[in-house]
Amino acid sequence: MDQKISFFELQKKVNQFANALASLGIEKYDRVMIRMPNRPEFVIGCLACWRLGAIPVLTHHLIQSDEIVFRANDTEAKAILVSSDTFPAVKEGLDRCPSLRSVMIAKDRIDNYLFLDDLIQNQSDQCVTTETTKNDWLRIIYSSGTTGKPKGIISAIGDMVAGINVANRYLLHLTENDVLGSPPAFTFAFGFFSILFFGISGCTLNIIEDFSAENMFKAIENNRISVLRCVPTGLRMMLNMKDSEKKYDLRSLRLCQSSGEVLPSVVAKEWKSRFGVTVLNSLGSAELNSYMSTHVDMPDEKLDSLGMPVPGVDYRLVDSEFKEVPAGTPGELILRAPWGQLYWRRPDAQMKSVKNGWNRTGLIFEVDADGYFWFKGRDDDMIVSSGYKIPGGEVEQALLSNEVVHEAAVIPSPDPIRGNIVKAFIVLKRGCTPSDDLKEKLKNHVKGKIAPYKYPREIEFIDGNALPRTTTGKIQRFLLRDREIQMKLSRKSI
Repeated sequence: MDQKISFFELQKKVNQFANALASLGIEKYDRVMIRMPNRPEFVIGCLACWRLGAIPVLTHHLIQSDEIVFRANDTEAKAILVSSDTFPAVKEGLDRCPSLRSVMIAKDRIDNYLFLDDLIQNQSDQCVTTETTKNDWLRIIYSSGTTGKPKGIISAIGDMVAGINVANRYLLHLTENDVLGSPPAFTFAFGFFSILFFGISGCTLNIIEDFSAENMFKAIENNRISVLRCVPTGLRMMLNMKDSEKKYDLRSLRLCQSSGEVLPSVVAKEWKSRFGVTVLNSLGSAELNSYMSTHVDMPDEKLDSLGMPVPGVDYRLVDSEFKEVPAGTPGELILRAPWGQLYWRRPDAQMKSVKNGWNRTGLIFEVDADGYFWFKGRDDDMIVSSGYKIPGGEVEQALLSNEVVHEAAVIPSPDPIRGNIVKAFIVLKRGCTPSDDLKEKLKNHVKGKIAPYKYPREIEFIDGNALPRTTTGKIQRFLLRDREIQMKLSRKSI
């Protein structure tokens, strides 16, 4: 059911919830976890925390109990706001979260727990805002966990305000007359930025809880969305709807922004051809906001690049010894900006990610003679699928926890819709027989161990001797990746 909330109504709800949080003992600098799909209560929760100077801990609604427990204990969160449909995984781990004193339920009432509507019902709609500075913290969001446990990423108020203002001034140009459509999860850095764009521009935010191509087209038509922020997978799904440009009235749409993974030029060109709308291919991260993007009216031959850094960002490409490389030579992108990387209780990550005042991105680029940046790869094993960053090592560990798995190697496999999917090469233990039924059991096993979207959509059983290895016996995943790409290309050409 469609729900409309005016700015006046929003302010009242935010003030009431802030007062409710204060009555539960939440103060400045306290951490409050928020876990739910995109819903108005998510926005209200963040704004209420900021009223008090408290720090929202963004917690994806698909992660499992162990991952929730880790985040709660790592941040020593005092409270959690969770939707009823995502509460079971929270409930499973509550007895392992000693700092969590208050559990608040949104959406549907659950017996014996605080219900959000009841909490705010008798609270005043006036609230004194706690004084904060640009150096106070706006949020904590967690990395995808390439190696070991995920890292808590801190964003200071001044950093986020600077980054969002730059992105709006030079990329989106949102005003109070715009309607912003934003299906990516608010717990995903790209999705969270939509809350801030809404806050600084005064535009209308159209919240999309359950994304599908049909739902998105209907939302554009019915709510007159003018700017759409969507991951490439979503844009591909929308292109796959035949004659959608004839079926729906999309004249309100003036611009799209894509991020989370590289946007192929063929997608951008088809969007422009069918819908008459430019898709910006933007690059950013939870640590460093949006720092690079394509722009309107770019030459077609540059559309496979990632454009140029946004104004205010100083950059270099360096080699492994941190020496600047010449133009046309691949190098790691490092940058300086009015914002920077900051990690929660991880001095090791801080020292590794910032060197001599430069932020290390771990991304390999080449820059051409015209100043356009061309993405060449990552310096880790992160898999980007449908805009989600999935650490291959985490999936491997989940597979290895199954009693039938002897070895596992996880790689990205090219996919026309998701960009990549997770593929696992598995060596079974002696005496175990490969079968399609076993593949499904292993997929379900992974879904039960980590966030379900990280599971391997393809599994190939392989003999241990067939895995490419170094002389010391380590699996050479890059050879598996190269082999997979060639196999997919050969299938496509048949």
